[in-house]
Amino acid sequence: MILVKDVEKSYNDEKVLKGISLEIDDGDFVSVMGKSGSGKSTLISIIGGFLKPENGGAYYDGVCIAELSDAQLSKFRCTELGFVFQSFKLIPTLNVIDNILLPAVLNKSLDDESKEYVNELCRELEIDTMLKKYPEELSGGQCQRVAIVRALAHKPRVLILDEPTGALDSAMEKKVMELFKKVNSELGTTVIQVTHSERVALYGKRIIRINDGEIIE
Repeated sequence: MILVKDVEKSYNDEKVLKGISLEIDDGDFVSVMGKSGSGKSTLISIIGGFLKPENGGAYYDGVCIAELSDAQLSKFRCTELGFVFQSFKLIPTLNVIDNILLPAVLNKSLDDESKEYVNELCRELEIDTMLKKYPEELSGGQCQRVAIVRALAHKPRVLILDEPTGALDSAMEKKVMELFKKVNSELGTTVIQVTHSERVALYGKRIIRINDGEIIE
């Protein structure tokens, strides 16, 4: 279970998160919505261990990830988390397949089964013909799909998504969201997504709305 307890975060003396608390059960699929600047991306960055709050914390099975060492946090992300960033964060010096396989390589979990799973995901999201290309050769939508496969490749316990369909057309958006729904239902992966789209949000089991750094429903 993920517990977010009394989380506060500020930028330039402006409080972005104002004591947010919530619980996310294993196997849940949560959509986080709110206008730009409401704090939703900051919230999932704290849940993913990429930001440290000034007060409060995010806990996984009772362990506060803000208190982990850099080495512990790196191992936790490689084994437990999959994260799709809004800006994709692909490594420009690695080709598509090496970007995708990086978490599994770092986790030393790359075997034949993992490779076949990755191949299946690449076929499903129609990037199987561009595995030797580099990020600069791809469109925004293609980069987003690469980032999605990378996040799923090691079958994470928790999948955290920041606007995961923002660069996709409607047909690919539906395909991607159905994939997230399948991973959630069949593998029991906990999914937490930030989105502006009500249509995308409805794929979740529940919607959390944030306004001015506070949960409003």
